[in-house]
Amino acid sequence: MALCQSYEIPGTGLTAANAYFVVTDVKVQKRMQDIPTPVDNSDPTGFTNGGVHLDDEVYWRAGYVAEAVITIWADKAAREAGNKPIGYAGANPTEMEAELSIGTAGLDHRCAFFIDMDSSDSHIVQAYSHLKTLDYFENAIED
Repeated sequence: MALCQSYEIPGTGLTAANAYFVVTDVKVQKRMQDIPTPVDNSDPTGFTNGGVHLDDEVYWRAGYVAEAVITIWADKAAREAGNKPIGYAGANPTEMEAELSIGTAGLDHRCAFFIDMDSSDSHIVQAYSHLKTLDYFENAIED
């Protein structure tokens, strides 16, 4: 399974018309309780933003939080030929077995999602389902 779409290699100006985005890892963390907002003594409540979280709930709410790691090849044939990837996406895109360190702006910090523990879908399938909801992949074709 993969998502295919155009991909500009960061900082190069080069574009791969049929880049091949593959979920190569899903890291899961069980968060036992909600993360409280940071203390802010200048706020009357004593908490940043009055104790209200403004960010995406996946970054503070309790549950099974997953982080998809995506490896990007120039196209499907490049992956099958064993060529090196042209990019990565995820919170730690440099933790890959490659000699380059290219993250993907606009996607790196949007690969986090909640795992549905009651689903019969694997973590990988759930990762692809999450990615397909992102505007970054609105024109992607599933392979």
